[in-house]
Amino acid sequence: MKFFYFFACLLLISCSQGQIDTQGFDLQTWKNDKKGCESKRASLLADFEQKVKPQLEGLSEIQVANLLGKADFAILAERNQKFYRYYIEEGEQCGKNKKARYVQIRFSALNIVNEVTVVYY
Repeated sequence: MKFFYFFACLLLISCSQGQIDTQGFDLQTWKNDKKGCESKRASLLADFEQKVKPQLEGLSEIQVANLLGKADFAILAERNQKFYRYYIEEGEQCGKNKKARYVQIRFSALNIVNEVTVVYY
C-alpha cells in the first residue's frame, strides 16, 4: 500500500511539473544552434540561467528533450544516472581546438532532473 501512495505522489509531482514558463527565452534559436557551433546559445545564456534553469529540476528526460531539443551529448553514468550536455559555443565538438562552455543536466535513475550546471572553461 505504501508503494501505491509513493507512486501516486510521484505521478502528481511529475504531472504538475509538465509546463514551464519560458516567456522571454528564445527556445527556437536554442534548438536550432546544434552543438553550439554557431555560438547563438552564448547570447541566450544569461536568459537561460535566469528564466529556464530554475524550472528544470523535477522535469523528466522526455520533457527536457521536448523543451530544449535533443541533447548534443549524452552520458550514461553509474547507478543509471544520465547527463545531457547542451554546448553554448563552438569548441571541440565543432572541430575547433578549444573547449566549449556547456549546460549539463543530470537525471536520476528515475529519469528526473536533479541538477543543472553551467560548466565554464
